[in-house]
Amino acid sequence: MPLVQIFVPAGSLSADMKYDMIQKVTDAVVEAEGKSIVRRYTWVHINEVPDGGWGMSGKVVTQDAMKKSMEKME
Repeated sequence: MPLVQIFVPAGSLSADMKYDMIQKVTDAVVEAEGKSIVRRYTWVHINEVPDGGWGMSGKVVTQDAMKKSMEKME
């Protein structure tokens, strides 16, 4: 029984975006397994992490800091 956990900043995905992500991740699991029956047993759990709930290198990483870091990568 595949279980995929996805962690995102709280409030960063709309209900439609979550629905779309769950469908696409499930499709990817089915493709990787090569068996369509696995679809009915695939769980996708989207975990919304509150601001201040992320940490790296022993320091709290805020959503604002993540956003600024991603903007630098563009």
